[in-house]
Amino acid sequence: MGLYWAVAKPVLFALPPEAAHRVANRLLGLPLPWERIGGSADDPLLRVKLAGLELPNPVGLAAGFDKTGRRLGALGRLGFGYVVGGTITRAPRRGNPKPRIARYPRRCSMVNSMGLPNPGAETAARWLAATERTAPRFASIADQGLDETVSAHALLEPHVDAIELNASCPNVSWGRDRDNEAHLTELLRELGARRAKPLFVKLPPFRTDLERKVVLRLAEIALEGGADGLTCSNTRPVLDTRLAIGSGGLSGKAVFEDTVRIVREVRRATEGEIPINACGGIFSAEDALSCIEAGATTVQVYTGMLYRGPGLVGEITSGLAETVRSRRLQIDALIGAA
Repeated sequence: MGLYWAVAKPVLFALPPEAAHRVANRLLGLPLPWERIGGSADDPLLRVKLAGLELPNPVGLAAGFDKTGRRLGALGRLGFGYVVGGTITRAPRRGNPKPRIARYPRRCSMVNSMGLPNPGAETAARWLAATERTAPRFASIADQGLDETVSAHALLEPHVDAIELNASCPNVSWGRDRDNEAHLTELLRELGARRAKPLFVKLPPFRTDLERKVVLRLAEIALEGGADGLTCSNTRPVLDTRLAIGSGGLSGKAVFEDTVRIVREVRRATEGEIPINACGGIFSAEDALSCIEAGATTVQVYTGMLYRGPGLVGEITSGLAETVRSRRLQIDALIGAA
């Protein structure tokens, strides 16, 4: 991570967040030695099975970094166990007005109100079809309506290994004006009749008792509806006057403690019958281990990579490999061990 801390991070953090993101995505289009930059540990003890998918390690890239699917090849070469592209909607979206990303450097966190800007499912499918497969890859999808979601799923599923249904985006009202439980039930029924590959449901976070009841019920519906896994959780809605719309989703270290707690509670509520991908504030091998011991099969990183650089993949996988070797275990033996 030395070069990132000495050169790349100061340059990127001197730019507005969205401009820095554009620069990073352009760099990913260059033929650089991404395998060496990521430095992921290639250790058979880290192999894990997720909903029937064989992953080289349990560290995934969360949705949001590559909203188009064009850079998943380079991102996979960093050494991720899997990469998630999107979130993608059926029709193209420009997203919310700018500014729509703000940093909290002292908290190693950020807030975004992007509003799901993406090229639409047809264009994303074409780009995915032309992108080299360097790691298992998922597509995150979200839409307001049933028909749009089903159509986006049909366009994207042939080009990925799994679909992650974003049922919890704080930037786009997935269910503000409808019965979330009934809508998720209907979505799973319609997708279940058509899908051929694993389907994961990304849940919202919770902090209050009422939010907890709602989210745990959604988890139960996902399990009952045949979903193959859950992702816990999306960003946490917060107010921030630096954003044009005045609010967005918080990510980074500020949400890590919530992530571990939510993973543990969702695993308990679903009795370990469905795998969980932990997402939110993971910055180290110790963080990843805490999530796995709380009940996660895999972890997903995004904001941590922005603050610590692409070498974070190697740091986490190396740390996990050292742990499992010292305990003389496979990584999956640690799931839910705490």
